Parts: sequence; C-alpha cells; structure tokens
Amino acid sequence: MRIFIQSILILVLILACHSSKSFKTPENDRMTITRPETSMVDSIEVARSYIELAQNAEQMGDSASADYYFQKAMDISVFYQEKAEISQDSLVLQTLADISYAYSQYLARLNGIERDTLTAANVFEILNQIDEGMTQRDSDSVAVTIQDVIEDEQQLMIPLVLNKKVENAIQYFQGRGRRVFTKWLQRTGWYKNLIIPILKEEGVPEELFYLAMIESGFNPNARSYARAVGIWQFIGGTGKAYGLNSSWWYDHRRDPEKSTRAAAKHLRDLYERFDNWYLAIAGYNFSPAKIERRMRTYNVVEFWDLPKLPRQTRNYVPTFIAAVHITKNPEKYGFYVEPEEPIVYDTVTVRECVDLNVVANCVNSNFNELKKLNPGLLRWCTPPDLDEWVLNIPKDTREDFLVNYAKVPDDQKFTYINHLIRQGETLSEISRKYGVSITEIKRFNKIRGTMIRTGHYLVIPYPQNKQYARQLARQSAQRPTRYTYRTKPVTNVAGREKYIHVVSKGQTLWDISVLYGVSVGEIRNWNGLGSSRMIYPEQQLNIWLPENSSQFAAVTPDRSADASTTSLQPESESQQTKIYTVKSGDTLWDIASKFGVSIRDIKRWNNRQDNLIKPGDQLKIVTSP
Repeated sequence: MRIFIQSILILVLILACHSSKSFKTPENDRMTITRPETSMVDSIEVARSYIELAQNAEQMGDSASADYYFQKAMDISVFYQEKAEISQDSLVLQTLADISYAYSQYLARLNGIERDTLTAANVFEILNQIDEGMTQRDSDSVAVTIQDVIEDEQQLMIPLVLNKKVENAIQYFQGRGRRVFTKWLQRTGWYKNLIIPILKEEGVPEELFYLAMIESGFNPNARSYARAVGIWQFIGGTGKAYGLNSSWWYDHRRDPEKSTRAAAKHLRDLYERFDNWYLAIAGYNFSPAKIERRMRTYNVVEFWDLPKLPRQTRNYVPTFIAAVHITKNPEKYGFYVEPEEPIVYDTVTVRECVDLNVVANCVNSNFNELKKLNPGLLRWCTPPDLDEWVLNIPKDTREDFLVNYAKVPDDQKFTYINHLIRQGETLSEISRKYGVSITEIKRFNKIRGTMIRTGHYLVIPYPQNKQYARQLARQSAQRPTRYTYRTKPVTNVAGREKYIHVVSKGQTLWDISVLYGVSVGEIRNWNGLGSSRMIYPEQQLNIWLPENSSQFAAVTPDRSADASTTSLQPESESQQTKIYTVKSGDTLWDIASKFGVSIRDIKRWNNRQDNLIKPGDQLKIVTSP
C-alpha cells in the first residue's frame, strides 16, 4: 500500500511540474482540469505512469481505482493517436501501442476471459507485430496464391483469397494464437443457429457470422476502449441508427438477436455504399467516410491497394478471411474442436417491471441463469422505462412461467425501499448507497432538480437478490470521481475554413463527426473540449472544413470567414420529387424499399452523411413518373 501511495504522489508531482494552469473547481460537483501544456513525450510518459498505477491497483484488488487509471491513460493515448504529427515517431507509436495493449488485456480480464487467453484486441496487436516483421514487398503483396476452393458446388458471396497477409494470420492462429482461436471455435456453437438465419433473412452472406468472431469472440458482454459493446461491437451512435437503444436499465447492443439484425443491416448498407465486401468490412471497422476519402485521394478501388490505413483496419480484413478459411475446414489447419452446446431459450413478453428473482422462481431456475440468458438487461429486472420487454427464459419453461407468474401478487413482482432523507444527505450519496443512478431516483420520485428535503421519503428500486444488491452498492461506493481535461479552442487550421455548427437536441459528438466526415477527436480539439464528450443543445461548435463545404445543411459559415455557398443541382424534369415524413419504426432501408430507390440516393438528396432518422423528419425522395 505504501508503494502505491508513493506512486500516486510521484505522479502528482510530475503533473505539477509540467502544468502551466491550475486546477479549477466550478460551482457544480464535477471537477474540470485544464490540460497541462506539456510536450507530447511528457504527456505520454504520464499516460505510462497511469498504466503502472492501474496495474498496481488491480493487483491489490482495487478494481475501481484500476479502472479509473486505465481510463485516464487511454484518454491521453486516444488524444495523441489522432494527431498527424506522431505518424513518423516510431517510439511514440510503440508507446501508444503498449498502452492500448495493456488496456486490452485489462478488458479481457473484465470480460471474464482467462488472463492468458488473447481477446480480439490482443490478436490485432500481435498481428501488428507480425506485420512489422514482414518485408515491405511481402506486406504489400496482394497476389492470390490459392484460389477459393473451399466449396466447389457453391460459390461464396464473399470472395476468399489467400495472400501473404491472410497466410500470416492463419499461421499466427496455428501457433501463438491457437488458444484463443480454439476458444472461438468452441463458442461458435453458442449463437450459430441464431445468427446465420438472421443474416440470411437480411440478405447478407452467412460468412459474416465470423465477423462477430473476430470482433468479440462471441462474448455479448465484450467492450472495447472505443466504448464499443456486444458481440458486434457497436458504438452508441451507430447502434442507435439501427434501432439499438439503451438506458441505465438495458442495452440492446448486448442482445445477440437484436444486435445481429442491426449488424446485418449496417453491413448491407456498407456493401451498397462500396459495392465491394472487403471495403464494406473495412468500413465496419473504420470510418467509411475516411475510406472513401483515401479511395479518392489515391485513386484506388480495391481494399488491398488502400494506403495509410490504421494497423487494426489493415489487418482486420485478412484476419476475417483467415478465420473463415480455418472454420470452414478446421482439421486441415490442425484444429479438432467440438463446438459448445447452443444457447437456447423460450421467450415471453412482459408488460410490467419484474425482478429476475421472481421470474427464476416461476421457472425453477436462478438469478444468474436468467442474467446469462438476457445479456441485454444491465440490472436485476426488466426495464421500468419501457412498456414491454421480450424476456428470455430457459427452454421448455414457457407454460410453467405463464401459470406461476399469474399467481404472483403485483406488489411482490418488484421491490422498493422507502429511504428517509437525513439531514445533510444528497442525491449523490443516496445513489452511491443503493447503487441506483441519480437519474433513476429522480424519475421514480418525479424530482426535477436536485433539491431534497430532510424528513421526506424517497422510493428507491431495489433488487430482491441481496447478494446482487450488496454488489451494486459496493461498486457504486468505490467509483472514483471522473476528471475532464480542457484545452484552448483552435484559432486556425491550415487549408481549412471555420464554420459554425449549432447543436440540436439529442445530438452527440459522434453524430456531428459522421455528418461532416471528421473525427470526434478533431471536434474536441477544435473547440477546446479536451477529453470531454459533453455538449448541449444550441451550443455552437467550430467545424473546420475544406473549401466549398457549405453544402452541409446543418452548418453555418462563420461571419469572420469568407465562405461561399453552393446549391444542389436540380433533378431531371422527367423525375418527380416527393416529401416523405418519417414514421415511428422507419429505417432508411424501409423507406428505400418503399420507393424503389437506394439508401445512398436518399442520403445524397437530403445532404445526410449517416443513417440517423427520427419520427417527424421530412425526407426528399426523387422517383421516376
């Protein structure tokens, strides 16, 4: 413990020596820290120190502090990974890779995978190292050495080639990566019978099943440092665009069935955008807009010819192809694995909030089994903020559930605690005590602000599983305060003009980044947001775009900038223009199918860069008479 405290003190001294600005505490209880004006090397050394502190905390069993310091290290790492000037600094790049690798190992342990088992993120890191050991000629070689002859009678919809990069990935899985690939092969049995029929229904190749393998190892609880979640590793913005919603109570991205359908639609949209499965798969891992930009800049049309891709994306497609090759004929590559039994279940629709302990008693099961069957449920019950929830229960227990559930009194289906507010107590303290978010306490008690009165009672939702309740309270009590770095807004970007974007209600930095084809990191840097992702409606954000970018409907030129405007070209006189009002449940795919047009055209006609639509939106549709 003494060593750990000394390490913290040393880190504080490092920050104090290099900082040119003092800490500032605003009126609210969130502390804001101005990013120290240190050199890049010094900042990255601080990140390395955070990693050491995190590892020490983890060894001592302090999971909350470990998570805090890992997150702090990654905030700095991600900040510099997005800066162009580091691309030539091999030492800095290697340090950043080491930080990401240490964090991915930590996430692997959080994901419940053995300490010595590699996750998908680890595999990409090892492949990067293998890639460095190749000669430039071998690395760039795209010559097909063996044609796709895995299935003679049926031509695969996704072409499978064997070039140097794919062979490298196969050799790695046969050697150092054998343990992780063996586990992946075992887990194919979990969801194969669920995922492949959905892929077929959505009209995409069933080989995309193995994309989930290299994304998450079929772990529905997997999460990445980029805040991607679930089997298909959706980030929040993209998931929302395809109907994967979330709250404090649930996250559809963790639901294998819902997320698979969303992933199939997303991949179908990407294929329609690129007309090439390799580019579509690369776009799934990386920014589609940035891939298109590279294709235009370097005048290439094939994935293998794309230069200057991030290492993970460069190895993503070869790793996928290698995974398909091996799983189609595992014995050929020395794998003799029996897939695990499929996860099967019945479903029932519940139209009220119910504790999983109650459900477990109705079907002669237990709380942990119900949690495993319902990875989309983040808490101990069906979501109280939804009108209904499709609940997964053990196979062949549907009738038992319906009979036994009908006998459960309403006041026993969900448990509340009446908390007496004591003098000096705050919502924050009560939230930590019970492990329930402040937002949910306010919602249950119809509280608008944060004022609570001594002597009054608060209704607190509380799990019937006492062990789980204690775990929630313990995790909440240990959660450290989060700090946010701030920087000065950028006043000039070479070769670009400044425009003003006014934030709309519900917009996130990810939404805005996709809209303009820039990165979240660039927006944060331009506006002095530092590591913060917090924005609010009507906030004005500086967006630095190349010349002639005013075709974006949501952007307003800065009055200080000499920005010209452009107008959309009129459609042909032989075509008709309609205005369609988006209805609840509509997706761009549904609307495109309704009018017999493509998603790409709808987005072009309406100056949209993403697939986000909401009820009430009006879309311009151009059709032939």
